[in-house]
Amino acid sequence: MEWKFDEQEMFRLAGDAWKNGLPLMGMPSGAGLPNAGFSIWPFALLYGLHPSPLFMAMGVQWLNVLALALMVYCALRYEEPVKTKLLWGLAMYAVSLMPVLFARKIWAQDLMPIFIALMWWGYLHRKHWYALVLTGAFCAFAGQLHLSGFFYAGGFLLAILLFKQFSKKQWLRLFAGAIPATLPGIPWVLAVLSSGGGISHFSNILKLEFWLRLFTDTPGFNMHYFAAGEWKTFMAFPGGMYLPLILVSGIAGLLLFGIFKTVKHGFSEIKPSHPIGFLLFAFVIIPGLLITFSGIPVRSHYMIGALPMASIAFYVIVSKTFKYGHQLIVLLQVIFTVFFLLFIHQSDTLRGDYGTPYRKQLTQTSENHPNSRPFQDPD
Repeated sequence: MEWKFDEQEMFRLAGDAWKNGLPLMGMPSGAGLPNAGFSIWPFALLYGLHPSPLFMAMGVQWLNVLALALMVYCALRYEEPVKTKLLWGLAMYAVSLMPVLFARKIWAQDLMPIFIALMWWGYLHRKHWYALVLTGAFCAFAGQLHLSGFFYAGGFLLAILLFKQFSKKQWLRLFAGAIPATLPGIPWVLAVLSSGGGISHFSNILKLEFWLRLFTDTPGFNMHYFAAGEWKTFMAFPGGMYLPLILVSGIAGLLLFGIFKTVKHGFSEIKPSHPIGFLLFAFVIIPGLLITFSGIPVRSHYMIGALPMASIAFYVIVSKTFKYGHQLIVLLQVIFTVFFLLFIHQSDTLRGDYGTPYRKQLTQTSENHPNSRPFQDPD
């Protein structure tokens, strides 16, 4: 488990929220703007259930498991062959290193998958008024959870509008849920407007970071984000056998061959009228365009909402390699992810964003201060 300033601060803020009331403002974001108070609310609930960093991290894990289960439920609503493609894509997402690592972190944006899953569920159940009301609320709260949520909720709503998926009555029901859910965010919106903006810059548009990260973060081998200084060491793990390097080469080879065949033969699922195409437009393509043209620098944690549907697209690509290409890449991803988790377990400190794992910090604090109670929120 990661345990740096952001995680420690979220744990502290969650404790304050549980004891003193839910806040209207959250932690500052890397884009130079504050996050909304709702970003702390789910963690305040976890704190109230059990005030422990480990329990809070487990809560994030189980919410991600719930999100995956809900996505599987949604996938099962489709007919073949779409259903099989969705399920295999979600299998790739479930074992990819980046989603696995994000699902173990005490961070607001790591809860984004459950909101993506709920929007998908609401879309499939749009004939029911209560589903639309709840979907409207989910969209409003997604933006308050993290700034990237605005782009994913916006992409979802724009896809519905552009491809005429809702009637006027359905839109009214959607807004009936969205409007009340926006009220807690009004002080935050006023604070953002008075802040003078963030770090948006035209040069960031030209970098195309969102689209480049799709090809590194979706298959899971952008380890640079978590442990930039450990890349060479991990590639030789274990014991100089270079097994992770072999795995990365296999994953990259399957993807490149699949991309070549996709370019040659086409990608029929990209059409908005196709069920998979709509999901890609709603949660990858349109949000990617919105994020790109916003001019903000795109970090890997802004990709969390796109990874489930991007994995489905990658399944379609990899399935074009050979008959068992999709099964092989899932197996390679599982082994690669397990290797990195073992690597973390045996490392004292990972040079990069991951830092020193919680377990190591706990041991070091206990050894240096035997009578202390490390990382416990004060009463």
